[in-house]
Amino acid sequence: MTSDNSFEGKKDISCGNGVIINGVAFRIGEMIHHGSDSRIFSAELIESGGDSAFVIKRYCCPRDSEIWKKAMREIEAGIMLRRCPNIVPMLGYSVLSGTDSADHEIFILFDRVECLDEMRIHDTRLIMEMCRDICNALEYMRKRRLIHCDIKPSNIYYDGVKWLLGDFGSVCVSGEAPDYCSEGYCSPEAIRGERCDVRSDIYSLGISMYRLLSGGRLPFCAVPCSETDEASVYQAIGRRLSGVEITPIPDISEDVNSLLLKMCRFDSRERFRKPSEVSKRAENIIRSDSSSDNV
Repeated sequence: MTSDNSFEGKKDISCGNGVIINGVAFRIGEMIHHGSDSRIFSAELIESGGDSAFVIKRYCCPRDSEIWKKAMREIEAGIMLRRCPNIVPMLGYSVLSGTDSADHEIFILFDRVECLDEMRIHDTRLIMEMCRDICNALEYMRKRRLIHCDIKPSNIYYDGVKWLLGDFGSVCVSGEAPDYCSEGYCSPEAIRGERCDVRSDIYSLGISMYRLLSGGRLPFCAVPCSETDEASVYQAIGRRLSGVEITPIPDISEDVNSLLLKMCRFDSRERFRKPSEVSKRAENIIRSDSSSDNV
């Protein structure tokens, strides 16, 4: 993936709480997320009278900085992946030069959809459907030699019909070492700074599913992460990343535990090789549950 001047906006402008992206005017609303290098705002079409819901991700950085490169990767990935039905589509973007050559604003436009991190789901079937849909997105990416590198509940979304993968600020080419990963969910090879492939994404998805299926616990946490101190959470993460084998979740079916634990093997060679294999297993579990319900 490359970044160059082809992303430079020519006609779009930013003014006050408004911005024009791809020639369309949007009103920027409240900030709904504050990241380390970006801000996400609610937004609406100015001419719609407030009956539209979008989000705008904004970066402000010097050209050729690390933040700039991250934003360019996210835009390029959005262009490459926009035809995948299980990826949050990038609707538009603008890269605007400021008066100071070291000050640029980058705006990326998306539909507003519900984030998994804000949901409370405990239904195993729904989690299997999420696994299937996100693996469909990962398979689409794999065929384009891309890996997400930051799969976690806050980067998974639901549009009311299907599950979507979003936030591609950490995307990289398969076979590269990721620049960033969330320690609570990343694979052992990613945290070691080694070259990664789609099996690292499969691992992160597995850890996300583990947390959902265990009532909010990460592996080796005795209670939900929200109910314990940070030191205990990091101690549990340390055990997992040191190679201690993850144990099955009580009261979860053998089929689901088998799927989950294979996704989360410490050695990447022991995991599923392709997301399509995971998707097929998840679909089989869904069908099996449906058959049981009809008995």
